[in-house]
Amino acid sequence: MEGEIDRETEQENEREYCQTRELEREGAARHPGNRHLPAIVTYRMLSILIPTYQEREAIGELLQRLAVIRTRLPEAVEVLVIDDRSEDGTPDIAEQILQREALGRVLRREGPRDLTQAILTGCQSASGDLIAVMDADLSHPPELLPALVEAVRSGHDVAVASRYVPGGSVANWAWRRRVLSWMGCVMARPLVGIADATSGYFVCKAPVFKALSVRSHGFKILLEMLVQGGAQRVCEIPYTFVDRKRGSSKLNRRVLWLYVLQLGQLYLRRCARRTHA
Repeated sequence: MEGEIDRETEQENEREYCQTRELEREGAARHPGNRHLPAIVTYRMLSILIPTYQEREAIGELLQRLAVIRTRLPEAVEVLVIDDRSEDGTPDIAEQILQREALGRVLRREGPRDLTQAILTGCQSASGDLIAVMDADLSHPPELLPALVEAVRSGHDVAVASRYVPGGSVANWAWRRRVLSWMGCVMARPLVGIADATSGYFVCKAPVFKALSVRSHGFKILLEMLVQGGAQRVCEIPYTFVDRKRGSSKLNRRVLWLYVLQLGQLYLRRCARRTHA
């Protein structure tokens, strides 16, 4: 019962607080309201990209929940699990469930483990005209997908699951993790003009994503995509991020350093464009 109430509250927040961002090529200018959006569009297929590494404890539940969510979407759904050489049986568990539910397939990467390259590998193999990206550890509730898809149907280029717009929140985080996340978003805001620039959960039009350079190596692929300029209309939808209950977090000092390096490169890139303009 409590879970149903939480979902109803979250859905109400989604309806109430979906916030439009009109992103200009050289930064972000906010234009509230949806009056400039085109008519609702119907899409053919949603491709859901799930990068994995050592996620055997969570991947089964996630895929089962996605099988249920599929029935709430008018689009066909394919799930692509992109595994970075997990050693705990994650791809085998995922493959078994995906085949049983006729839900999608597993892509097994070779070479160095790289989150961004795993997602780009999935993008290159995706058949959908809509693309979703989400984590495998259950911190991104799949029940939010219909709201994210609906926002793109309504004319947005990207719909971002956001922890930092009204109605969004995080749960089970230590104060240090909260501060680091907040600082990361504040540092990126001048580049993209949205509250949760470090979100790893979003839905977008496939051409916007496929315009992303295959040479991209930034840790936060949403940030990279928004700065490259393909997305003009971005909507943030609130949700509650619940820290993983199973498996171990991939956040470490190297990840934080990669994010700072990515931000520096993106700021330099924008300055270079302004210099040559």
